[in-house]
Amino acid sequence: MTVYLLKGGIVATWTKENQARAFKADVLVEGTTITQVAADIAAPPGAEVIDCTNKWITPGFVDTHRHTWMTIMRANQCDWLLSEYFVKQSWSTQTAVTAAQVRIGEFAGCLEALHSGVTTLLDHFHAANTPEIAEACLAAAKESGARVVWCPARQSPATQVLPHLAFAQEADSARWQLAKLREWGAHGNKLTPDGRVTLGLAYDIGDVGDEKAHQEFIAVARAIPVAAITAHVVKGPRILTYRDRGLLGPDVVLSHCTELDDHQAPDDEMWAALKQSGTAISSTPEDEMGMAHGNPIAFEAVERGVKCSLGVDATSINSGDMFTQMRMALQFYRARQHHKVHVEKLTPPAHNKFVSADAFRLATLGGAEALGLAGLIGTVEVGKLADLLVFDAMSANLAGAADPFRGVVFHASNADIEAVLVDGEFVKRDGRLTKVEWAPVAAELKLRADELRAQFPEDKLEKLWSDYGKLNGDTVDKWVE
Repeated sequence: MTVYLLKGGIVATWTKENQARAFKADVLVEGTTITQVAADIAAPPGAEVIDCTNKWITPGFVDTHRHTWMTIMRANQCDWLLSEYFVKQSWSTQTAVTAAQVRIGEFAGCLEALHSGVTTLLDHFHAANTPEIAEACLAAAKESGARVVWCPARQSPATQVLPHLAFAQEADSARWQLAKLREWGAHGNKLTPDGRVTLGLAYDIGDVGDEKAHQEFIAVARAIPVAAITAHVVKGPRILTYRDRGLLGPDVVLSHCTELDDHQAPDDEMWAALKQSGTAISSTPEDEMGMAHGNPIAFEAVERGVKCSLGVDATSINSGDMFTQMRMALQFYRARQHHKVHVEKLTPPAHNKFVSADAFRLATLGGAEALGLAGLIGTVEVGKLADLLVFDAMSANLAGAADPFRGVVFHASNADIEAVLVDGEFVKRDGRLTKVEWAPVAAELKLRADELRAQFPEDKLEKLWSDYGKLNGDTVDKWVE
């Protein structure tokens, strides 16, 4: 059993008493677990003592909505609208990806997450076109060293885009995906012996398939039981649709939920359904504001006592770190409140209602709560799994910062993360990934990404988008709802 003593650092964490605390302490990690958090801990025999003077020790970040495999398409899609994304990506490029492309996208994406301090991620894997592709994605997640709630999606690839959208493989896809779900979950939701990778289910109820099939998948998933069920919610009233089909519950994470922006009443039926059922929200503010999903509602959820967390979403479009998401969520809420004060001529507040520590909570303990893992991760406390970050507080970004919460949320980047531990194992140390040499991964990622770009050049995708619009008008909007 490996034993590490993180000595002399500043611990910044939320606590089981729901308080934000920053204090000087040593952290003892024995095996996978934090066993002591106190001042001047004596090093046990055989322990490696790690000098954390001028370092901040925090819990790892928890990302509750990430399409990790899409790292293979990085920077291809940053300027697209959501409707454009459906035509150019979901119904075209995504249907043609290979197992090799998905594998390296997933592997590189998980490593990127670890490099940026994301120790746990809910991976909404929505390119399970074949069993081979699904298994390649899962193998990459296992190999990466990240803590992954792996959620293969119940959906089939589009078989035709023009002149009209078609899903001719739906029956076959439903058949093999249900069989694989049963196979993966035959012995519970652990997909690795240590439980670092667990099985979930991504399930977007749409206009494809029938009600019997919908109910069967949910029943099988909950009988396992899967670690989490996740689904997209943008426009609606999809939250009520999910409620009426029995999908809501404490095992469910709904991404975006931007339809709630139009439902501001505290006792609104949709907000009430989420709170009463214990369903969690994953807000992805960078993606939501850029792609016309609607407005982020993270802090509105906090105000109403609805479980909420943060996510990156598609790594082909957005930054892969949680720093961006924390900043955008907090500043968007503040901007909206300031605008309301101005427009309604209200008395200006003396202070901002939500502060940096609140955003930090969304990215750590909030994510753990959303995934039902708050008893295991999300804070730096005795008995928790050792999913930890060590920040260099003397870096160019942080040397002038005294408060770790403000420093992490507003000034830090992944360059400031000196070390990352998952399950007490170093997956990044001295600023470098430890599980694998990055250069060969980068070379393969570039090779496979170039393959896809050659197969789907921008002019080809733009013509598809233009032709689809001419034939179908704005009917693509129904797929956003």
